Amino acid sequence: MLVKDMTDQQLNLQLEILLGAKEDRHRKGNVIKGTYSVSPKDHCNDPAASLEVQAKALEIDTDTYIRHLGAIICDRAADHYKNNSIAKLLSASPRQRAEAAYMTLSSQDLHPLREDI
Repeated sequence: MLVKDMTDQQLNLQLEILLGAKEDRHRKGNVIKGTYSVSPKDHCNDPAASLEVQAKALEIDTDTYIRHLGAIICDRAADHYKNNSIAKLLSASPRQRAEAAYMTLSSQDLHPLREDI
């Protein structure tokens, strides 16, 4: 099955397995973590969970992850970008993202965009 054809639940389960969890054969759709059977994290909708799998993918193979992400987002591989630079941006801490957002938003408040330029 192609990843684009997977439901969120199927993709979440497969990501958990790729991260080392075992599928619970007795409780379909759950994974075994330690001694517990739990639902997979919602990597498809939870930003924190998606950042966890992104970080793991970047750790494993930065270039391939960036090419896949480019293909998904842009319908083409992002080969013309410097992948290590993009990986650093994608790996920004929540604080770094918050600081950049503040700088961007506050500069618009302090210096409104001019329409006559």
